[in-house]
Formats: sequence, structure tokens, C-alpha cells
Amino acid sequence: MYKKIIQMNTNVVKLGLVLSISLFFIMPNGLTQFTTDESTKSISVSYSFSEPVIETRLIQDIIYTDVTIPDILTDGNPGKPCLPVKGAYILLPPKTTVDAITITYNDQKMYSLDHLILPGEVPIPISEPERRIPLFTDENIYSSIAEFPGTLYDIVGTYQSHGYTILVLNIYPVQYQPMNNCILFYRDIAFEIYTKDVSEINEMIRDTDSDRSNVLRIVDNPDDISLYDSFILTSSDLEDSAELLIITTDELKDTFLPLKNAHDAEGIQTKIATLSDIGSDDPEDIREYIREMYQTQGINYVLLGGDDDVIPARHLFVSGMDEDVTYYETYMPSDLYYACLDGGFDGDGDGSWGEPNDGDNGGDVDLFSEVSVGRASVSNVEEAEIFVQKTLSFMADIDEFYRDKVLFVGENLGNYGIATYAGNYLDQFYNVSNDDGYTTYGFSTDLYDITTLYDRDGPWSKEELAGYINDGVGIINHLGHSNYVYNMKMRYSEMDIFNNDDLCFVYSQGCMAGGFDEKDCFAEYMTVKQPYGAAAGIWNARYGWFWAYRTDGDSQRYHREFWDAVFGENIPTIGQANHDSKEDNIYLIGRSCMRWTMYELNLFGDPTLAFYHYRPEKPQTPQGPNSGSPGEQYEYNTLSTDPNDDALYYQWRNDDTLISEWLGPYDSGETSSFTMTWETQGTYSLQVRVQDENGFTSSWSDPLEVTMPKTKISLIERLFPLLSEKISDIFNIDFCYLLLN
Repeated sequence: MYKKIIQMNTNVVKLGLVLSISLFFIMPNGLTQFTTDESTKSISVSYSFSEPVIETRLIQDIIYTDVTIPDILTDGNPGKPCLPVKGAYILLPPKTTVDAITITYNDQKMYSLDHLILPGEVPIPISEPERRIPLFTDENIYSSIAEFPGTLYDIVGTYQSHGYTILVLNIYPVQYQPMNNCILFYRDIAFEIYTKDVSEINEMIRDTDSDRSNVLRIVDNPDDISLYDSFILTSSDLEDSAELLIITTDELKDTFLPLKNAHDAEGIQTKIATLSDIGSDDPEDIREYIREMYQTQGINYVLLGGDDDVIPARHLFVSGMDEDVTYYETYMPSDLYYACLDGGFDGDGDGSWGEPNDGDNGGDVDLFSEVSVGRASVSNVEEAEIFVQKTLSFMADIDEFYRDKVLFVGENLGNYGIATYAGNYLDQFYNVSNDDGYTTYGFSTDLYDITTLYDRDGPWSKEELAGYINDGVGIINHLGHSNYVYNMKMRYSEMDIFNNDDLCFVYSQGCMAGGFDEKDCFAEYMTVKQPYGAAAGIWNARYGWFWAYRTDGDSQRYHREFWDAVFGENIPTIGQANHDSKEDNIYLIGRSCMRWTMYELNLFGDPTLAFYHYRPEKPQTPQGPNSGSPGEQYEYNTLSTDPNDDALYYQWRNDDTLISEWLGPYDSGETSSFTMTWETQGTYSLQVRVQDENGFTSSWSDPLEVTMPKTKISLIERLFPLLSEKISDIFNIDFCYLLLN
């Protein structure tokens, strides 16, 4: 057993064996050990790995060794050995940052190989003409006596999510010795992360179940979230709270009112703000306003109600393919800027926003979202009306049969072995996929009616695509050639072929179809420029990327993780699923085109739209007395059910004024009681709503009208008229007159 201590000022950790007398518990495969030493502010996290699987692969007439570990991605940049890598997301204590890291490992095992390890591939833009790029090996690595990667882990960065600090690492349980052509495997690796204090708690932290649920879903040491209990700054029980913020212009504000009203009725309290309210159309000011609304009104979603020239996007700088092959760089519109609210995005002040050193203190920019952002890319009232009507229709049709119909649309990508046909990529969206070393959940073939249009099975046409859309299909997944005005073998000028009333959602890996800063793009025509087609979708602003000879392309990773969010992590809304797919891939942000792809995947549509029911049902109208006397206590009952059988909490209001905290927990379907006392006469409206354990809230119940017609009076007051009458009869005196005079 060995221990290695690494100080944070070491950029590259070289492996060394230092004998240490310390206890290390061997954990079964797949389990992780968590302990916390609050006195030293250290976090202990242990990882165990299954035995590596060693296979051979024939690519371009050369035999390579492919080393994998079940449920762990095998990854490598172009020309460098592809090895298993585990992404670690570790919650740090509040008001701390990393000072040093201790690693402990044992059970080292060596495996001899017959062939060189498979090198990483060159990412290829999906829409470029076929390019025959051979696999190549970086001879500086493959001819070296040094181990590769030469470290059991590296630090991706320290980030903030909803005010919680998360350290992201890459763990490398396999080391390659090129000259000996063997690997060293480390079954168990334990981390002790020592922290040091920083001066301030992150002001973005809020007291909400939804924030905690988001963080717990991300981190490997969920028990340590209790360390934050005494640092909550913002109360979640704001009477004027809103869940969705719509930002638009004065001209378009009234057009979005029907959408606000519909959301309010469904329990998604919505606020509309205009650029006049913000006082600026500068992206930095818009982002600061979103931060303020996140902190003071509890928003979780933002809908940007305007095209790039109406509600400006922040254009982020990104480059890719910097492996001495082909270099790309561009500025792209990215609404990620409005979702990730911590720190700055141009720390070096050079005007190139979003560079890896543009965050606080020269670190990375914020990549964890606080709010889920979508865009209605409209330019005028007419387009805004189309968008609102399509969104309302999609909301109302959640139970319609057509929503269970799914279309996979795959094209011929070029002569690239297994990657020749996009159908080989899209097949990974069926049920559960373990391809390429990681597991994602997709569409259950028991629940969804899945149809394929695959060039692999024979050429298909835009007329066939339109036929499926017009007949009613709920979801389309696409991978194929594309540009700003062309997608799914169709130019936007040909969309008059659509006449569907049943609107769909589209996820496309095609290049540039979501470039809404380039005049009018395909995504805009699909969502806001005509009443048919799609209600929402996710498209790339610039190039999408795939790998030749393997299906683990950069765009494919985000696409798979999107549907894994929906079906594997039970994240039903398109806005949250889009951001979750990005956060699941943060540990790979240094791969050639992963940052490029993360920035460009914008959501065209209302981010609250959901693929299935997830909010608790509207509670029953309160049951109890509808009349009585002021000062008396009365009991009222209600109940609700949750589609996921989550625990429920109830909150009551009287005439739009909150009169209770969240009360519970109650089981789904269990009756909840509340005692109420009215102090004065009048007619009142009593309502109740319910929230599940994940922070999803129902609409308010129908009101119970309660009348307090009688005033509560004391015993003396009750006897006074009778006493006055008796005294007057006996003494022939007006008793009241005497009292008053």
C-alpha cells in the first residue's frame, strides 16, 4: 500500500511510490467510501474499479489493443493512448478551497500487451466532406520510457453549483508503459482532500430542495452536503417568488402574457421582465439581473424572448482540434452564459469571453448552471405569437398518444468504418447502452413507438421525413449533414411541406443549424417562423463533431447524456436536461472539441417544457367548514398525489397571503390537515398547494370560500342585554341611559 501527497501548486503529478503506514479499507467493486473530518476540513473519497478488459481491434489494417473498464469511459486526445478515465465530482466544505490532496492506492497489477494501445482519434466536423484521416500515434509518447498519463489523477477545476463548491477530477486507474508495452492497473484509489479557508460563503446558495437535489445528483460524496446547513443565505419562502423568468422587450411583453398565465395556472409562477426593467440590453447587465432574480425571487428557469438582435447573446470564444492536425476557432452565441451565474467570463479582459482561464483568479469559467435557459428566437409580435401558441399546444398535449412516437433520423457521414452511418450512433438511444465504456439510458422499446429513417437501411428523402412529422411524431433525434439553412435533408425554404398540428421536439447533432446569430437559421424556421414543425429543439450554433472509426464523438456524448438525464436521472424538463448533459461531461472539457460543443448547444424553446408528468397533482379543494365565527379554530383537509410517489409538503394561503410554512412530509395520497382561525368577520378564500421532495410545486387548489358572519362575544356581553332589561323592569329606569350619562 502506498501514499502520495500532492500540493495544489503542482500542475502535473508524476507517479511515485512512497511507503506509508496507514489503514486503507478495500471496498467492493462499484462502491465508494465517504468520511468527513470536520476538524481538519478534509474530505475522504475512495474509488474501486473492476478488472480491465483487454481486446484487439483492427482499424485501417492495423491491430491495436483496446483497454476498457466496465462503466468507465475510455478516452484520449488525437494520437495519444486511449485509456479508462473516471470523472470525479467531489463536494468541498463551505468557505474552502483545495490546499493539498493525498492519494492512497494498492493492489497494483501488471498486464502485458500484444499490440500498441489504440490512439485517440481526430474529431471531424459532421458536415465537412469526407476526409480520410488515418489514425496516428504520437511518437513522443509511444516511444517513451515514461508511463502515460503519468498521474493517477489530474484536476479539471473547482466550480460552483447553486452556491456549493465542487472539485472535478479525472482519475486514471490504468497507466501505460509504451516501451514495455504493458499496463499497470490500480484497483483501489483513495483521496484525502485537504482544504483551506476562503473569506466568504458563495452568495448564490439558497434554501431550496431543488438546489440540494441538483447538487446531490452531481457529487460523489452526498452526505457532506450537511456541512452547508448553517450557511444558507436566502430563504425559499418568498411570497412573490417566481420559478420562470421571461425576459423580452416592451413591444413583445403582452404577447408572452398568455404563456405566463398558463404557467401560473399549472403551478410554474412566472414573471415577465423587459429590457426597460433591466435598464440595458448589455449581456452583462442581463446576466446580473438574472442573478438578482435567482437570489431574491427564487427563479429556476429563464426564457429569453427575442432573437440575437432583440435579446443579445454573449458570443463566447472557443477553439478545437489543437493536436497539430487542424485548428479551428470561432465566436459562437451561447446562452450558457446566462445559465451559469458564478464569476466572470472575461477575466483577462481581452474581449474573448469564455476562455478556460477567464474565470475568477485565472481559473475556468463557470460551467455548472444555476438556472435552465431557453430562447424564443423571435423578431416581432407575429413570431412571438407563433412561439407562444406552439408552446401552449405542446404543454396541453403531454398526454397525447403521438408524444410516444419517436423518430431516429440518421444519414451517411462518409466512409469511416463503424462511424460511416449515423444509425450506428443513434442505436445507442435504445433502452440502455454500455457502448464506448459508459452507461446511458434511452427510449424504452416497451414504452415508445420508435421508427428509423436510416441511410444505413437505404436512402430516405425529406418527403418521407415530412410524412412522419405530419402524421404526428413527438420526438426526433437527428445526426447528419447540416448548415445554417439546411438540416435533416431539408432547406428551411422547403418547410411549407409541413402541416402538422401535433408538434415535436428535435435534437440534432448537425452543424450550424442553430446559429441564430447568422440571420435566420434552420432552428428558427422550425420553431418560430411558421405554426408547424417543432415546438422546441436543441441545435448546434457551429460545427457538430464526430469521431471516425468509433461512435464516441463529442456531440454524441452530449446527445446520449441528454436522454440519460430524461430517462436515467428522471429530469423531465428540456432545459434542465440540456444543462445536465453538459455538467455530466465537464470532466472531459479538456478533450479537443468538448468545450466547443458545450457552448454551442442552445435550447430553442421554453425550458420548462416536459416530456412526462413530474409535478404533484393540484390538491383537492380544502374540505372543512365554509362558515363560522371569528376567533374559533377550524380544521381543513386536502390531499394530492405525486407521479413518482415522492414525499409531499403542503402550504396554505388565505386571500393570496401565505399563512403556513411547508408542512410535512406526507405520503403521496395521504390526507393533510391544517387548523385555521379567522380573527374578524368577512369572506375569505382558502387555498393550498403541494411540493414534492425535489422541490417541484403544484398549482394552487381551487379555493374554498369561507364566511365568518358572526362575531365572537364574551359571556358578559351575551348577558348584558338580559341584565339591562331586568333592571329596567324592576326600577322603571333606562339602565343604558344611566351608563351613558
